[in-house]
Amino acid sequence: MADYDARINRVLDYMESHMDRDLSLEDLAREACFSPYHFLRLFTAHTGERPFQLLQRLRLERGANLLRSRPDLTVTSIALQCGFTNMPAFSRAFRAQFGTTPTGWRAFSGENSNPGTGESNRKQEIPSWIPYIDYQQGVQLWRMVKGKEERRVEVKRLEPMDLAYIRYTGPYKGDGGLFQRLWNSLCSRAGALELIGPESRYLAIYHDNPDLTERDKLRVTLAVSTEADFPATDRLGRMTLGGGKYAFAHFRLNSSEYQQAWDWVYRDWLPVSGYLPGDSPAFELFPPGEKDGEGRYPVIIAIPLIAAS
Repeated sequence: MADYDARINRVLDYMESHMDRDLSLEDLAREACFSPYHFLRLFTAHTGERPFQLLQRLRLERGANLLRSRPDLTVTSIALQCGFTNMPAFSRAFRAQFGTTPTGWRAFSGENSNPGTGESNRKQEIPSWIPYIDYQQGVQLWRMVKGKEERRVEVKRLEPMDLAYIRYTGPYKGDGGLFQRLWNSLCSRAGALELIGPESRYLAIYHDNPDLTERDKLRVTLAVSTEADFPATDRLGRMTLGGGKYAFAHFRLNSSEYQQAWDWVYRDWLPVSGYLPGDSPAFELFPPGEKDGEGRYPVIIAIPLIAAS
């Protein structure tokens, strides 16, 4: 069963990285090293969705995210990036999934991304975060200050990382016990293969938007970077996290504060940064550090970036 899980995860990774292509059942089955007949049955049994049903859902969810986060892209270009060959097909599928057209979704999202204009804004008494920006050795350093609060964001390039990983599908929000079990499983498997070294970094990669994806279909990957050359096994997957420009927002958090921290990055820092979110996965990075007196550990939230046009 574990070997099948690894093969299905490999297909899901392949779907995400080739979403703009015309994928066939044979393509997906070949990635899983199954015959098309057996692949169709096994994939559906493991995921609860047929391959092209799941691929269609992922494409539409990516389209919905891009319509919200990339105002610089036309609806047609988003449709093409998500694997649709024409606008009518994208519009029909989008309406069936979300109950509105892509244009209607974008307009609604735009209205709600900047709530409280006019009179309501004049009544607002909550102070804004004030940015202070510096540059050191090619790194853009942000200090965000509001009253006595201060938060730090670095904008810099991330080099590609080879990762050993395990993946979980299902509800995970606020479940500290689940994450502890997953981390223990990852470290025991990677440690047995001697993949963890003093320079290894630990990541939690989130593949889906909880606002769009049903809770039982949410996917999270827990990974450790490694310089060792190892084959993917039935117990441990292998993937490469692509490089690029990222924002690294530094926090100290307990298990109940993660959502608030993610909201702050997207709501308070990103709109004033001059950047738009890129299409690569966002993730949490866990640097070395001890728990403080209030039960908080150091956490870095990493968001892929592209320059706003």
